[in-house]
Amino acid sequence: MADHFSAAVDFSSWFWNGVFFAWCGYILLSHIPAAVRARLSLHRRRFSLKSDDLCPSVTIVKPLLGDDGNLNDNLEGYFKLDYPSNKFEILFCVMDPDDPAKAIVDSLIAKYPSVDARLLTGGKHIGINPKINNMHVAVSGARHDFIWLSDSNIMVRPENLKELVACLDPTVGLVHQLPYALPADSFAALVDKIYFGTQHARVYLVADMLKRNCANGMSWLLRKSALEEVGGLAAFSEYLAEDFFIGKTLWERGWKLSLCSLPALQNPSATVTSLSRFRNRMIRWTRLRASMMPFPGLLEPLTECIFLGIFASIAASRIFNCCVLTFFVLQSIVWFLLDYHLMSCVENGPLPSMWKVICAWLVRELWTIPIFVESLCSQRITWGGHLFQLEFGGHSVKLE
Repeated sequence: MADHFSAAVDFSSWFWNGVFFAWCGYILLSHIPAAVRARLSLHRRRFSLKSDDLCPSVTIVKPLLGDDGNLNDNLEGYFKLDYPSNKFEILFCVMDPDDPAKAIVDSLIAKYPSVDARLLTGGKHIGINPKINNMHVAVSGARHDFIWLSDSNIMVRPENLKELVACLDPTVGLVHQLPYALPADSFAALVDKIYFGTQHARVYLVADMLKRNCANGMSWLLRKSALEEVGGLAAFSEYLAEDFFIGKTLWERGWKLSLCSLPALQNPSATVTSLSRFRNRMIRWTRLRASMMPFPGLLEPLTECIFLGIFASIAASRIFNCCVLTFFVLQSIVWFLLDYHLMSCVENGPLPSMWKVICAWLVRELWTIPIFVESLCSQRITWGGHLFQLEFGGHSVKLE
């Protein structure tokens, strides 16, 4: 009996050691398809229409809240788009008539009178999601069948809209952009940039390659008729992560989700970029993901270098009788090099100095476990100045 028990324990130990070691290899190797997807899909011009008359008409909706210092620069890019002026309109949305963003929008509208741009104030309260409440009137009143929803901190290039519409065909209901960031001007901004260029990009690009829903609502082009087919924005107003559920619903209805060749470039002001802001953002997103998908959310640490590396190193030492510390260091170096290569693919240009990237990468990796643990301590988040209680399934309750 004792021999059978000992054999069962040995088998269980070997089994779990093998699982952790194999899983570490799988996550490491997932960098490869992500980098391939980035090389083949990002920063490659697709727009090929010969006549401006063939360009689809687009309504650009910009929900705004306050001025972070870079708002004027970020918004002005939409007035300078390389797109037929009679083929797009811009609808800026603010809830409060005294919002500082209003003065910036008014000055830009006066500066570019040839651009069809309007400011809508007041919004419409249809649910707990403040972003949807802000832009609901604009989306409902959009004159065109394609709607480009873009956050206030997104900076665009002149060719951005052309590259979005280049992804359209009759089967595409949504064109999304990989979230990224402009060159970092502070250490905190570099930590943020590394997150979006490594861990987030790896998961995002692999999911897109596998034709799974990964669409992020920072900047995306929606087919209005497809959105109305699933109930419009109002159908998602009880979710804070409305982008996930909009993408999921369209995908389940058979619409294709297409990745734009240009990443969505976040450009927050240096005055609002800090490690504290990064931490709060990661906690908020981790809690949102855990409320939407509890089981995958609990396994998130097993996709991170440090946490997974500890278990994989112990497993490797038992399977191959190697040194735990040596394996952990080698695994971390390989992981970093793969992350660095992936980030260079997404950047498509020079990165900051290697030493700066290494320091910021280590801070990001070492912080993942404390952030994950803190995210498990509560189901409350603050977003848009409001406090919410998260519920399983993605629903939320406003507490104020």
